Amino acid sequence: MDDQGILKKGLSVSWYTAWLIAVLLAFPASAHAVEVGCFCTFVFASTMFVIGIGLTLFAKYRLSNRIGTLTLKRTSVITVIEVVLFFAVLFLFQKEYYVRVLVYLPFAYLLNYALSTSAGAAPGEHQTPRKRVAMAGFSCLVLPIAVQIMAWLATVLSQFITVKEVRV
Repeated sequence: MDDQGILKKGLSVSWYTAWLIAVLLAFPASAHAVEVGCFCTFVFASTMFVIGIGLTLFAKYRLSNRIGTLTLKRTSVITVIEVVLFFAVLFLFQKEYYVRVLVYLPFAYLLNYALSTSAGAAPGEHQTPRKRVAMAGFSCLVLPIAVQIMAWLATVLSQFITVKEVRV
């Protein structure tokens, strides 16, 4: 089969899927208020998560270009590992949020320092110890600040959402 046949077959599946989604959205089945509420909460929480990760990645990449030179791939890997570490600390320490952040910061600093200064992290530039410490110190603060911005944004946006009438 040639490349055009494969492309047309994949394209037809995409169009079929898009058509099916459009029909299902045009004629929705009846749903209970709980289902709609759960779906809206999922969409809202997912959107806040994506905004937070995007904000964190953007800030860390700009910071790494300002202080040192890390690639976007390396910055992304560090951010993903840092998010996993942040969630682990949030689940393991059932205290107030700021106590959790204080527990998280030393681990995040060590993670950022180790991964941002390892072999091949800064192509073409030798980082001084002062730059390494500054980059790791500022990088470990980016995620908690992004979470605070996400929480503020979620609070502001949720105040705009009101439910006048829910039919069961």
